[in-house]
Amino acid sequence: MSSPQDPWHFPRTTLAETHFALIDKGLANALVLFGRRRTGKTEFLLKDLTPVAENAKRTVVYVNFWASPLAPTAVLIRALETALKGGPLFTRIGLAAEGLKPSVKVGAGAAGVQGEAALEFKSAIASSGDQLAHIDDLFAKLTSGKRKALILFDEVQELAAEPGNASLIAALRTSLDIRKANIAAVFTGSNRDGLNAMFARRAAPFFQFATAIDFPPLDDAFVDHLLAAFAQIVGPKLPRQAVLEAFHGAHRSPFFLRKLLEQLALDPVRNVGVSAQALRARLANDLGYDRIWLSLTPLQRGLLAHFALGSSSPFSEVSRMSIGQAIAAPPPSTAQLQTALRKLLRLKLVLRLDGRSEYVLDDPELGAWIAASLSEP
Repeated sequence: MSSPQDPWHFPRTTLAETHFALIDKGLANALVLFGRRRTGKTEFLLKDLTPVAENAKRTVVYVNFWASPLAPTAVLIRALETALKGGPLFTRIGLAAEGLKPSVKVGAGAAGVQGEAALEFKSAIASSGDQLAHIDDLFAKLTSGKRKALILFDEVQELAAEPGNASLIAALRTSLDIRKANIAAVFTGSNRDGLNAMFARRAAPFFQFATAIDFPPLDDAFVDHLLAAFAQIVGPKLPRQAVLEAFHGAHRSPFFLRKLLEQLALDPVRNVGVSAQALRARLANDLGYDRIWLSLTPLQRGLLAHFALGSSSPFSEVSRMSIGQAIAAPPPSTAQLQTALRKLLRLKLVLRLDGRSEYVLDDPELGAWIAASLSEP
């Protein structure tokens, strides 16, 4: 993990101060930040919000549920344990990760039966109930005396993805509820439907627990900052307009822009347009867009193409006819569409916008790849 003194980091201090003020002034005890993947949420948490909270004498704990979705309890325990030991947050994150290295055991099955792989994490606490009690004890120690804490739960929707996490979610809500005076929380997520399952629906475990905020995308000032850093570190200046076009063409993704500048730093020609096109092709290959596409049924592909071309609801008669024509089949029924959509939601390829009938692609770059593929002769 990079140092907090990263010259490429674009500081969003004002945004961090605004968010933290909601907590510090008692207007909200918890926030939920929604933003697409690779839009800079984690960097904002660690490099912008954390310094503001630490300056206010808060102990900051970072918990990344995306890193180990199979062992969220272990992830949370390690983050809390390392926080109690003290030290800089970036050092603690590294120590927590070291304690979560998985060991895979493959058990031989009966003749002709494939063995099963089990993912295990070392823990001194065996039962689930003991682990949840231990978590509550760690929260109590974290706020002993007059100490206050800010817990950053990154990609928290991963908890809702597994029914087996229900007891952990309930215990977490209880631990945070009874310590509202000393513990504040910021939850982030890249899947709105997953966040709704935890926070927005009446039966959700964290219903009315947190204030929901859309994480704002980066603007052109971010590009200018990276261009200045590139000129200072690498040497030559890049054409601003070409870089802006590449940034907006990649849906204002900071991940894409950083990768593009890394590529341009090693390219003596430094043709921004050509490099951006090559990078998008490479990322499409690395992310396996072609393999994803080929693994889907014709109807699932038709739905993805429908969304990639700008439509959001597939259930109207016009949409069903269009999807049917695209896959050379009769218009699919509502039931068939719902079945296909459930699969795409489980694969995290699409997101529900309103919890009911509006959908978008989770990865806009996948949508661009699909649209470009459809336009090829």
